[in-house]
Amino acid sequence: MNDKEYIMDILESEKNLSVNMTFALNEASCDKLYKSYLKMFENINKKVKEIFDLSYKLGFYKLEKEEVKKIKSTIKTLTQELSSSSDESTK
Repeated sequence: MNDKEYIMDILESEKNLSVNMTFALNEASCDKLYKSYLKMFENINKKVKEIFDLSYKLGFYKLEKEEVKKIKSTIKTLTQELSSSSDESTK
């Protein structure tokens, strides 16, 4: 494996830990356990951000400038989809 594969694998693992920690938080049986899980969750998310920043710095993620027109069009589409989804759930 090369450096990019290692970092991307670590990033994916950390993201999965973060997702699974949300389940643990929701199902914590007492406040003390919840607070312990919350501290772990915050640390995991901090590491995810650090790993992402490193991978971006190393050029493993590329960001492209997008046209304002396309962004507005996408927002409009997603807003319409959300609105129609909300309408269907109230029926």
